[in-house]
Amino acid sequence: MKVIRSQMKITRWLLARAAPEWMVVVALLLLTLLLREAFQIPMQWPAISQLNAVGMGYLVPFAVLCVWVIMPLPLFRQKRAWRQVSGQVIQQLSDAFCLGLVLILHFHIKLWAPLIHPVSYDSIYEVVDRTCFFWMDPLIAWRSHWPQINWINHLYFVFFVWMFSISFVVHNIRGRSEFRRVFLASLLVQAFGAILYVMAPAVGPFIYHTSANAWMGEMEKSFYGVHQGLLAGGNNWLQYNTGPHLFEGLAAFPSLHAGASFVFLYYSWRYCRWLSLLYGPFFVWIIFEAMATRWHYGIDLIAGIALACGSIALSNLWMRVHEQAAGKGLLQAGSTLLVQGLRLEESAVADTSLGEPSSWFE
Repeated sequence: MKVIRSQMKITRWLLARAAPEWMVVVALLLLTLLLREAFQIPMQWPAISQLNAVGMGYLVPFAVLCVWVIMPLPLFRQKRAWRQVSGQVIQQLSDAFCLGLVLILHFHIKLWAPLIHPVSYDSIYEVVDRTCFFWMDPLIAWRSHWPQINWINHLYFVFFVWMFSISFVVHNIRGRSEFRRVFLASLLVQAFGAILYVMAPAVGPFIYHTSANAWMGEMEKSFYGVHQGLLAGGNNWLQYNTGPHLFEGLAAFPSLHAGASFVFLYYSWRYCRWLSLLYGPFFVWIIFEAMATRWHYGIDLIAGIALACGSIALSNLWMRVHEQAAGKGLLQAGSTLLVQGLRLEESAVADTSLGEPSSWFE
């Protein structure tokens, strides 16, 4: 019984004190280190060029929020305001660091997937596509006849980054509790997605079909070259090429662009309906272009959305339990302080009354 009680106390303490976002980071870090030791795979910090390519998109919302918080500083004269603003800036930087760690660990596992689980489910996914998603073929053929204009070809990534950046900024401004649910669900999509990459590896349908997007097609060829080099060189290739090619791993199942964008669409509908009117067309384009460019099979998109639904449910439940546990902790601390204050007041009154005997008769 004592062991069970101690475990319950530890669980309550973790729920109340430990931030769910950082618990995801720690869990993913432990998994990555376990895989590294089990398969003797080298880990490397990504090259500057890789960090610039990813960081410029994903760190923008946190930079915007820091500027948003700092802008009114000259108007404040009181120390409390400065402390509050500095605390908010530190919180934004902490969130950015948390997201950066999750992404780096995610891409390590994604790059390692062909070595950890050296099979391919591409043939199975292709059969599913031919059976269940054949009706997409005319639409993809229609898309392939579009003029190859750069800004159109880039919309798949542009819309996703816009959804990501706008969601984090808007939800953070609206309230910390609201933002944390969006942020935690996004982290869970990345963490569980990395695990699914290993469980059901696939390269993508571009090995069977030509991309309707010429720019994406060239990118797929480049990534496939990295994939073939990894398969041929194994751990030795990773030792010299992880840094420059960390974000170029190939893993089609599930589609995390579909999953993450669905998270943003869901929370925009739940908290900020006007934003969902903007996100609806973005989401439809991301889903369509994912198949038209041959990055993903149809089943990848279904799996990505299912993963998003599970991450949203877990995020909402986890944050609710965390907030309730933290609230109880504050309530207990407040009641303890109140009791101590009342005792001190009673003792002070008693000391005063004993010190003035004449007051006994008045």
